[in-house]
Amino acid sequence: MRSIGEALPRALKSLGISRRTREAQAIYVWPQVIGAHLARESRALKLTGGTLLVTASSPALAHQLHLERTMLIDRLNEAIGATAVREIRFRQEGFSAASSGATGRRFPR
Repeated sequence: MRSIGEALPRALKSLGISRRTREAQAIYVWPQVIGAHLARESRALKLTGGTLLVTASSPALAHQLHLERTMLIDRLNEAIGATAVREIRFRQEGFSAASSGATGRRFPR
């Protein structure tokens, strides 16, 4: 008879749960990996096929994070405890007029 500790990893893998857990972990640990200040300026959205999609508040920040992506990948995988993130794609987060409270006017009246 096998113990639960021996059987559980195989059962989780067959159900795809361990993969989804790693995907959720990558998003959850992003703020700890990136730091409090940059966590307010960026957000991990999803991990698909080993690629983490991250939005940044500006093109300059997206570029800076892109330059540091190898270190970020290493830190993320270390925090997750598995090689879940193989690549990170950065994009600038778009803000719509409705969500930002903008009125469409360039100058206040």
